[in-house]
Amino acid sequence: MLPTLRRGYATARAWTYAQASEWLAQFDKTKIPSDQLRIQFSRSSGPGGQNVNKGKFLTLFWEKLSTKVDMRLMRVRQSPWLPEYARQKIQVNKAGDLQVTSDRTRSQQKNIDECYAKLVETIKAAVAVPREPDAATQQRVNSLRDRETELCRRREGGADEEDGDDDEDDEAEQEDEECRVKDEDDT
Repeated sequence: MLPTLRRGYATARAWTYAQASEWLAQFDKTKIPSDQLRIQFSRSSGPGGQNVNKGKFLTLFWEKLSTKVDMRLMRVRQSPWLPEYARQKIQVNKAGDLQVTSDRTRSQQKNIDECYAKLVETIKAAVAVPREPDAATQQRVNSLRDRETELCRRREGGADEEDGDDDEDDEAEQEDEECRVKDEDDT
């Protein structure tokens, strides 16, 4: 499972699509500073059978049996190599670390590689910026927004101009009031 990204607006200004694309094209697992990375191993609950974590095998082959990988990227919020807006989007634990785990395979190295892949994917998702709309799309959006604004004005202005609908408005208000009273009685 990949760590989630925070939704909402970051306080730092996001890069342009071109800047983010350039950074993403150059980024891979070798760009992650090794001094900020912590890897721990533990016994896996994954594939291997019931007896793999027992007895004499445990003492003799601890290194081989510890296949579950817990990888942490430390101090994500203070990482100068990440863009500010991306640092704020990445979901971290209480210690401020981005944590990924893998126990999918029986191989320690394959689980390490999977953790690296998850880490890189999470960072790339945080840095990614949507493409700016082209001129035609922007013009279409603006015309739809203008049309919606005009329709709202007509609706607001139309109720004041028509005199015959006052009875219908009074009936609707009375029904609303009855519903409110009924809801209060039910509670």
